[in-house]
Amino acid sequence: MMRVCWPAAAGGHYWLDIALGTLPCQLMLDTGLVDPRGQVGLEIDPSMFDLLEQSGQLLAAGIRSRLDASGKSVALKVGFVTAGVINPMTLTAVGPSVRCLALRSFAGVHSRVGVVFFHRMSGCRVVWELDRRTWCVEYP
Repeated sequence: MMRVCWPAAAGGHYWLDIALGTLPCQLMLDTGLVDPRGQVGLEIDPSMFDLLEQSGQLLAAGIRSRLDASGKSVALKVGFVTAGVINPMTLTAVGPSVRCLALRSFAGVHSRVGVVFFHRMSGCRVVWELDRRTWCVEYP
């Protein structure tokens, strides 16, 4: 298997290179971004969400309620987008592209990638090397 890795940033966050449709982006890894239905894998900045929707790369799928950090229910637009990992060294797509649901997040909140995205990457593995502070994706 081939492997691509990202080191933890100075603040401890992992910024992964992900293609949303045809747009290369850096999304913050959020292992707390989970979805009991197994569909929501991304929370995207409103301007990026709108750009993807307007360009036809995001299929609108209605509204989804989610709890914010305070426990309050918030209604957010959702849509399906194809996403895949980008090798940060070569800036090329690697591994499978997957289709998952993306929430339109709030202005000023970083776009994030959650576990559902990785669950959909059939034939791949995630390796979180804690002592090296790297997040890696192995792909065929």
